[in-house]
Amino acid sequence: MGLNIFRKKTYVPENKLSKDIKALELVLMGVGAIIGAGIFVITGMASATMAGPGIVLSFILGAVSLGISALAYAELGSSIPISGSAYSYTYSFLGEIVAWLVGWNLVLEYGISTAAVAVGWSSYFRSFLKNTFNIVVPQALSGAFDMHKGTYIDIYASLIIIIMFGILLLGIKESAFVSSAIVIIKILVLVIFIVFAIPHINISNYKEFLPFGIAGVWHATGLIVFAYLGFDAVSTVAEEVKYPQRDLPIGLIGSLSLSTIFYIIVSLTLTGVVNYKELNVPDALSFAMEKLHMYTISNIISIGAVITITSVIMVMGLGFTRIIYALSRDGLFFESFSQLHPVFNTPYKSTILGGILLSLAAGFFPLKDLAQLVNIGTLFAYFMVGISVILLRKNPNYKPKFRMPFAKILLPINLVTLLLIISGLPMLTWIRFLIWCIIGLLIYIFYGYKNSKLQKE
Repeated sequence: MGLNIFRKKTYVPENKLSKDIKALELVLMGVGAIIGAGIFVITGMASATMAGPGIVLSFILGAVSLGISALAYAELGSSIPISGSAYSYTYSFLGEIVAWLVGWNLVLEYGISTAAVAVGWSSYFRSFLKNTFNIVVPQALSGAFDMHKGTYIDIYASLIIIIMFGILLLGIKESAFVSSAIVIIKILVLVIFIVFAIPHINISNYKEFLPFGIAGVWHATGLIVFAYLGFDAVSTVAEEVKYPQRDLPIGLIGSLSLSTIFYIIVSLTLTGVVNYKELNVPDALSFAMEKLHMYTISNIISIGAVITITSVIMVMGLGFTRIIYALSRDGLFFESFSQLHPVFNTPYKSTILGGILLSLAAGFFPLKDLAQLVNIGTLFAYFMVGISVILLRKNPNYKPKFRMPFAKILLPINLVTLLLIISGLPMLTWIRFLIWCIIGLLIYIFYGYKNSKLQKE
């Protein structure tokens, strides 16, 4: 028998994981992953350097492009309600080698996102402690390893990941409950910003609506995509959803729609209150409140940023553990990581692995350079999901419970848009992406192919 790297897997849900999650929890989980550092940091920076008040158009373009991807995820999720997200979908429809590369890049997406967001959380948390309680962490414990700056470890970044992965270890119900509570607080904080800022909008700030032209809006869209990443985390817990065929589409589309509404209102309000030229700051929303001399509201928003980013760490960490679980369950990664805890019924070894590796990464490494790696790996997965739906529509036996509307028009538009966004990323990002893929291919060649469940069968 010849080498068969494009063999496909027929999934039958094993029902080993507890089915506790409902539609509302999925929507809140998605919002928890999407609304994070993007709305608190990227909005101001992209406005100041790329799009001006036209940043609202970038959010709309990003929402349209990734909204089509969300519809594709919803269709595949209603057809195969299993853990693994894009990895499991491509395994079923495009074959093992493509699925492994998609899964390997999702490991990168969720892992690097979790660690990078933890570093951002740490900076907000240190600022909060200093401004509120006058507590200052020693320089040696305040940042990634850099002897020139006198920093050796970002202690808070490491600790928050250990705490979040500890919660994930206890069980999916506890994780979803904590995440839902945090997201409700986050939404309240954003509503507070909107309510207090809107009366102070200065229409003259909109006169230069497109200071960098349409090209600036398009470039900003490439950055704004990062602000939307995370909605696919909803599909990684498909096996733990009570009614997946109905609730997965609601969770995916609902979370993206709600996040988009907030992005549009907040970006319009922000650029109306403060001139876009002043917004190249890491804390744009609290900065705007300070400009209006609303210092109490500014502090509330800072606390909200800490809470918000906490929920992103949890959801991204959840996605990381479930992708490792799916890869190891299929034999493509070390099989012991698919073992479930006898009491908590969670994939505890992948959770412990994630907690250790990502806490070290967040503590010792500056992860700014890796942020675009998250974009390219994720967009690659979105692209493959779109291809899967196109190919599946040609199969007469394919009967999903949810079908995305106008697929013949929307999917080609989406694939072209994703390719344009990916092609605009820096060459260094492409090189790192290829190196990661080569490492993944070596693991597949020397371990995954011969240990694959399909190979054994």
